[in-house]
Amino acid sequence: MKRGELNKRPPAPVRRTRSVSDTSVRRSILAAMALLGVAAFLVLAGRLVKLMLVDHDYYEAKAISNQTRSTRVTASRGAVYDRNMELLAASSSVETIFLDPLQLRQNGVDLDLLAKNLAPILDISEDFIKEQAADTQMRYKVLKRRQGLEVCNQVRAFLNENDITGVYLEQDSLRYYPNGSVASQLLGFTNSDNVGSEGLEAYYNKTLQGTAGAVITTRGNNETEMLYSFEKYYRATDGSSLELTLDLTVQRALEKRMKDAIDAYDVQNGAFGIVMNCRTGEIVAMATLGGYDPNQYLTIANDKKSAELDALYDAAMQLPEGSARDEALDQYNDAVAEARLSQWRNRCVSDGYEPGSTFKIITLASALDSGAVTLDDHFYCGGHEKFEGRSQVLNCWRAAGHGSETTAEALQNSCNLAFAKIGLKMGGETFYNYCSAFGLMETSGVDLPGEASGVFHAREHLVDTAQYGTSYLISTSFGQTVKVTPMQLVRAVSAVVNGGYLLKPYIVSQVLDPDGNVVSRNERTVVRQVISEATSQTMCGLLESVVTDGTASNGKVVGYRVGGKTGTAEKIDVRDENGQGTRDKIVSFVGIAPIDDPQYVVLIALDTPGNSGQVISGGVMAAPTVAAVFEDILPYLGVEPVYDEDDLARVNVAMPDVRGKTPAEARQLLRDAGLECRVIGSGEAVVSQSPAPGKEVPGGSTVLLYTDDSMPTGEVSVPELRGMTIEEATQCLNELGLYLQIKGSDRQVGNVTATSQELDPGTRVPRGTTVTVVFTDTENVD
Repeated sequence: MKRGELNKRPPAPVRRTRSVSDTSVRRSILAAMALLGVAAFLVLAGRLVKLMLVDHDYYEAKAISNQTRSTRVTASRGAVYDRNMELLAASSSVETIFLDPLQLRQNGVDLDLLAKNLAPILDISEDFIKEQAADTQMRYKVLKRRQGLEVCNQVRAFLNENDITGVYLEQDSLRYYPNGSVASQLLGFTNSDNVGSEGLEAYYNKTLQGTAGAVITTRGNNETEMLYSFEKYYRATDGSSLELTLDLTVQRALEKRMKDAIDAYDVQNGAFGIVMNCRTGEIVAMATLGGYDPNQYLTIANDKKSAELDALYDAAMQLPEGSARDEALDQYNDAVAEARLSQWRNRCVSDGYEPGSTFKIITLASALDSGAVTLDDHFYCGGHEKFEGRSQVLNCWRAAGHGSETTAEALQNSCNLAFAKIGLKMGGETFYNYCSAFGLMETSGVDLPGEASGVFHAREHLVDTAQYGTSYLISTSFGQTVKVTPMQLVRAVSAVVNGGYLLKPYIVSQVLDPDGNVVSRNERTVVRQVISEATSQTMCGLLESVVTDGTASNGKVVGYRVGGKTGTAEKIDVRDENGQGTRDKIVSFVGIAPIDDPQYVVLIALDTPGNSGQVISGGVMAAPTVAAVFEDILPYLGVEPVYDEDDLARVNVAMPDVRGKTPAEARQLLRDAGLECRVIGSGEAVVSQSPAPGKEVPGGSTVLLYTDDSMPTGEVSVPELRGMTIEEATQCLNELGLYLQIKGSDRQVGNVTATSQELDPGTRVPRGTTVTVVFTDTENVD
């Protein structure tokens, strides 16, 4: 072997390893990048979808808000009219003054100059103006709302003279009520934002307010002008108007007579009343006294209450600053709020009260219709009686009792004992069902806010006398321990006298668009028939007998047949500051006229009569008040009077001119006028007469004719007549050559006495003057 070959090493073996090619690496990288790209795209796309689709409306609104300015164009609120298109509520054009703090700063407006000059014009403080102008984060700060033309012209003059940009005036409307406090709780009011807050203004707010318009203009950053700009006007849609069933004349008459009663009987807690057409359900008048002026709805209208609040505020301010004063001021603010809510409250629909004996109308109608009693039934009243299932002895308002009574006499006498027996004969199940059918456990549906449904016993309390006794059933039968709203009672009584039909009451007759076209109309709506027409007719006769022969004799109206029922109820849930019962009363009368063809139901209730010197009862106080309302409104509403022979003396007639006539001719002319005469002197012709021609004198009166110059001249003083009987007052006036016109009860009995007179004692009047005197049956204590 060759040496070179021995030293030569064999070649090393080749080592094989796995490796990734460049191509594979690149593919992996590209795939990862693609995935990342797709993911990023998806995120971006999702974001774009959210921005462009999901949140489109939001960002569009933001863009529009940043690039435009919107100036509100106020819609005119619809008016409110009575049934004769007499204006009750309307809006006048005014302007609201506001400023743009940012513009004021950008334009370098002298805020001291601005505040110094605008403060006296707008009757606000300079500090307030500066405070509003300093808030540059806001673009709209109100200085004074709803100002008239005179104030606005002064503002414009100042702005123009000083070339001020940043203070603006925008159109607005001011609600006003031309009749002041008349029907205030019914109408309600609008608040500072022109939104209905009480009454019809609140209930029909959407109908009345319309839709506001706007003027849209483009603006750049910091309110600079844009290269391309535009302005668009969106027209406001005025609100619709309301035509009511209410009659302003009837409303005024109702409120006047209620106010007279409050003054005459020293009523402590106001009064409420309703006049309703019992055939249709139309509310013709509705009032709660004391009221308020909706033009100044924040002002406490009751002078006594206002003085109490002022004293409360003064006492709080006398305290040193700190928690004691703050607490006292909180109490003052709470008291003011409570007083405002009280005067705004429509008690006719929102408050329940114990109706007392007026509820006997419902009890008797139910009993007669169900057949539980008949007109031939008799009841005995001994003045008091202990009933099984009732722990207390039941007393009648007449301590001596009424003795044996027919069904009609039980209603005429308003006898609680008789009605307890009527309720028991009828039974709780039947009585409850009728009360429910009369709508006494539900709201009436009248188109007014805040209607309550009253408070009534649970069915089992009346039905299950074995467990609950008879007290619930007995007390309910004469209107105690339950509460109804005045609206519920008037609705139920209307059903009793209109043929038995329960109606849905309503106050808005029509809704009118801004052009006066009828948009919608309310009409008579029968909910159900509760009693038969025969029972209804019977009840009308019975209710008339309460006025002619019963406790409501003070409710008579000359020329009209009136029916009704008195009520006197103790407020058993009212306590004094010591937690003791007050024995305060609500006296009321619900009247129907004309009762032979029922058209109108009138309810008036007086809350807590005071020490007026008269018996506190519905028959003495509320019945003559309702009679006065009927006397005012029935002729106006077209209900013609029908006079019988007994009525002639209570109707004034105009004295004919018989001077120059022979005594025989004069006597015949006077008889044709419903008058008698006495001739004084022996002349052939009448020279003078008393009363003078054209003067009114009660029908049937004997007038004086003189055929010589002996007629006395001069004036006489009107005497004090209160407390006299009819006979005594007639004699007293005749001796003075005066005439008596009787109002109220005309019964010639000792308990019927004069309670008020039209002319005050001591008033000087010519001879022949007629003096109107109200006589009241003071024995009517229910």
